[in-house]
Amino acid sequence: MTKINRNSSFITGILAILCYLAYTVLAYSRYPFSYSPTSNWLSDLGNPNNNPQGAIFYNIGIISTALLLIVFFMGLSLWKIEDNRVQIIMLRLVQAFGILGAFCMMMSAIWPINLYKIHSFWSSSLYVMLSTAFIFSVAMLRYHHKVPRWLLILGVSTALMVILTSFFPDIYMLEWITVFLFLSYISVLGIETKRV
Repeated sequence: MTKINRNSSFITGILAILCYLAYTVLAYSRYPFSYSPTSNWLSDLGNPNNNPQGAIFYNIGIISTALLLIVFFMGLSLWKIEDNRVQIIMLRLVQAFGILGAFCMMMSAIWPINLYKIHSFWSSSLYVMLSTAFIFSVAMLRYHHKVPRWLLILGVSTALMVILTSFFPDIYMLEWITVFLFLSYISVLGIETKRV
């Protein structure tokens, strides 16, 4: 296995986070109204009606991030334990749900928040798919005795935050916290994958 293959989850995980943050800041810099975690969804930055100069940047950032996440999830194959059938199944489920989540992420940018019903469907699907991938990743990682327990706790906490947001769908801040946890878990999982 080449060094590039061994580092693919690390590199694409970090690039996905940087890409998302860079395009989000770029879209925010062009947002013409007041904008805060207490009164806005992140997707508001991608609304071409409210952010005509910046929406394109946010939506390109979401699609680019999703494409990087597909490679990120594929690169998690390094965690495979050859003689452990259950662990391999968990790994494949991580990859399947992660790639589906990335696809939903792309669709949420293609159908931005001004097309509310379609956007909400893809956005909700994205959270469900990625949190499911993270739960299966915890199940997969627990077979590796060198994986730090705090990483498993972060993975479970990230997935549980999605459940919490489903009970309080109108609290903007919960979405921001969930996205922060998603980005944190992806970055740490990428770093740990590089160390495998």
